Amino acid sequence: MDSSGKGSGVGRARGRSRGQQQQQHQQQQPPSTDAPGVGKQPTPHSRPITPSTKLIQPGSVAPLQEEGYGTGRARGRSRVSQEDKGLQAHAWGGQGGQEGRAAYRGKEKMVKGSSSKQREVSEAMGAMKIQGGSSDDSEDNGNGNGQSVGRGVMRGKRDIGQIVWTKPSSITVKKGTCGQVLPLCSNHFPFTKIEGLKTCLYHVDFSPEEDRTPVRKKLLAQHRTTLGGYIFDGMKLCIPHKLGSEVTELVSKLEDGGTVFQLRLKFIKEVNFMDPEYMQLMNILMRRCMEYLNLQLIGRNYYNASAEIVDEKHKIVIWPGFCTTIRQHEDKLMLNADVSHKFLRKETAYQVMLRRAPNPKEAALANLLGAVVVTKYNNRTYKIDDIAWDLNPRSRFPYKGKEISYLEYYESKYQVRIRDVKQPLLLSKPKKKDLRRGAGDVYLVPELCLMTGLTEEMRADFNMMKDFAEYLRTAPDKRVHSLMVLNRDLASNEKVKEEMSSWGLQLSNKLVEFQGRILPEERILQGGKSIIYNRETADWSREVRSLRLNMPVSVDKWAIVFAYRYRDVARELCATLQRVGPPMGMQFSSPVIHCLQSESMQECVSALGNCGGFQLVLVVLPNNRMDFYSAVKRQLAINMGIPSQCVLSRTLFKKQRLMSVATKIAIQINCKLGGEPWGVAIPVKNTMVIGYDAYHEKGSRNVSYGAVVSSLNQGWSRYLSQAATHKNHEELTNNFTLGVRNALQRYKQENGTHPSRVLVYRDGVGEGQIEYVMDHEIAGIQRCFDEMCETKPEFAFIIVSKKINTRIFLNNKGRVGNPPPGTVVDDVITLPERYDFYLVPQSTNLSTVSPTSFNIITDTTGLKPDYMQRLAFKLTHLYYNWQGTVRVPAPCMFAHKLAFMMGQVVNRAPHQNLLTSLWYL
Repeated sequence: MDSSGKGSGVGRARGRSRGQQQQQHQQQQPPSTDAPGVGKQPTPHSRPITPSTKLIQPGSVAPLQEEGYGTGRARGRSRVSQEDKGLQAHAWGGQGGQEGRAAYRGKEKMVKGSSSKQREVSEAMGAMKIQGGSSDDSEDNGNGNGQSVGRGVMRGKRDIGQIVWTKPSSITVKKGTCGQVLPLCSNHFPFTKIEGLKTCLYHVDFSPEEDRTPVRKKLLAQHRTTLGGYIFDGMKLCIPHKLGSEVTELVSKLEDGGTVFQLRLKFIKEVNFMDPEYMQLMNILMRRCMEYLNLQLIGRNYYNASAEIVDEKHKIVIWPGFCTTIRQHEDKLMLNADVSHKFLRKETAYQVMLRRAPNPKEAALANLLGAVVVTKYNNRTYKIDDIAWDLNPRSRFPYKGKEISYLEYYESKYQVRIRDVKQPLLLSKPKKKDLRRGAGDVYLVPELCLMTGLTEEMRADFNMMKDFAEYLRTAPDKRVHSLMVLNRDLASNEKVKEEMSSWGLQLSNKLVEFQGRILPEERILQGGKSIIYNRETADWSREVRSLRLNMPVSVDKWAIVFAYRYRDVARELCATLQRVGPPMGMQFSSPVIHCLQSESMQECVSALGNCGGFQLVLVVLPNNRMDFYSAVKRQLAINMGIPSQCVLSRTLFKKQRLMSVATKIAIQINCKLGGEPWGVAIPVKNTMVIGYDAYHEKGSRNVSYGAVVSSLNQGWSRYLSQAATHKNHEELTNNFTLGVRNALQRYKQENGTHPSRVLVYRDGVGEGQIEYVMDHEIAGIQRCFDEMCETKPEFAFIIVSKKINTRIFLNNKGRVGNPPPGTVVDDVITLPERYDFYLVPQSTNLSTVSPTSFNIITDTTGLKPDYMQRLAFKLTHLYYNWQGTVRVPAPCMFAHKLAFMMGQVVNRAPHQNLLTSLWYL
């Protein structure tokens, strides 16, 4: 990564443009300069762990454990086979070998909580959660055909079953007309539904009452012949036909005790394609079909362990796989499928625990809590919630009527010998809904568990990530080929065909084809000139390198801080800045030099304390340590309120690139000091754009950082940047609302009037959070308008999503490629309940380009769809840390950078002097 902010980092390069790759790599370590995207993207949170308080007498096994364990784990929890049930016995106390173990261990170490609380969908008979889940060896699993559906339940934040209508009532036309028509296709396979087949929902009552879901499923399974294929969650039954009467009564008998049960099936309704139950049902069926292909579930995706890629150099195994979702799109029910890859390390949890550390126990907890492991003996995945220091492989548990140690169990069941008999065990706890089904805690032997995913150290290793990118880059033709192989495998599998047929579905053998449009090209306005850039690359660095900036700032009083060993390259950098500045309209005076005797962080921070009163401080970092970078930023941004520019020392030794590096640094400095480098034509007047994003601190369950960045001028080139911490949705909403209030006030100070139109671009909203955003965040913003503005401004709220699985391909007579930047899609693969569109703002030659989703959930602006699409595209040109387009509108990108800087680097709100500075670039 170089100091220009335009590094060659590859990182997770699959589906990213050159600009995206640069941003991704810079998110992995402190930047060589303060370049875009520094820091790791926030990741989705797992749910907090709640220990079980249900006690079973010592020596007994919880009866509900028959049903298996792990259905719907948000981070890859596996089901447990029937033989493995004995491993759960320690959850119920008293069976922990020589030390024993209590069922309730007190307050457990917490993992980050879910960022959204899923709402249950109200129905006439209550909320239905279609779930499966059973042991592999169970005779029946609640689906009517004896096959497991446990891994088909919706999980995590992808709440597909909850369909929220967000299309504003004023919108009658969502399709634009502007631009040139393009033939496209996407990674969607349409379904054809056989006419006449009905999907019906029933409520099932049991007499006498039976609370145990596994028992309920077994009782209903006795009538598989009558019902045919079905999905049953213990209360609600879904079948592909209607029974003869509104109420159907059946009789079942328990095999062991002989108790006779009356089952009363009451018809609720026919389920149509827009009902949440239908979407849940379809995705359960799809996951069941993926299981028929012998693919391994990890998290929410399925992987092919038999096609693994082994990287001996980095001791990594990569499993190729797929992520799939079925959803009703504009006119058709479609399967969205995309390729995925899972990293498995050739490192066991045991090896992680043996790493040298001042406090080994604390280090082990830090490295393992929340991690997902794969067991060597059966390739199942578990999320680690705690370490049971008082248990080891010699500890005993009840198994098939007797007590057995873990040593004996693994040797007899899997022919695996455990080497270290003193190693503590790993604890994987069930979720609350799994507890209700009787699932208990699972204990794992560390040396039998392989770690998954990449460590922070791996992600910070540029060469390693570059090597991985060679495996992960998937060009459009290669990606489509993989999808067609999946389609062919599904079509040729007899079990899949039978499953689909029973529900009246037939999957197309072709990707969906449609027409999109390429929006008119944007011209870059800089130095009084209008520049047409190369549309294929979406980059204008060459075209504008010698032009004057739109609003240059002279750097009259600045300082440079460096260690003695870097004195020569630091002086050369200063001289180069003084050479490249004048053509851009920037004048760099001679800096005040602070030459340090050592590379000590303490000496550097002490020297920075003597830099008060400067416009800017430039710091040459001796290494890429995050603590060093953080110390510099805290001292200058928090304590002193001075913009700073950090440059990694190794960058300055690349003599052949120093001119380019210095040019990029100069532009960054200009932005941090309030200047404006370039612009695009903005046709709407007196309009304020706002970007919001949040950063969720790793290792903290409660603290998150939100950033509100709002425009201050007509050209959307100057911004007010605010940031705050929040612990819950309510605080987020309050801070967001306060940020909008401050933005309106500052806009009026700068322009003499409040904006007549406000466009909010909100990043970081999951499917399950949309209703909350509509009910609270938008309402809070509307209150600000009512209380502050003489005339209520027109208002649009746009949810921006870049972490999506949709891929769009240029369809050139059967040959696929990447669509050009500016491609927009607003039909066929969009959603009927939304006013939405997809935009491809960037380009890539290395892999498949990733579109960005825009969902307009409030709109009183009266702007046509063409305007909304073109304004979004214009804003992707205005991120000043990259002379090219970015994936999201610039205000979102600025907010992402600020939120990351807050959460990962400084951990506190910046000095008030920096509110109108892009100091975090």
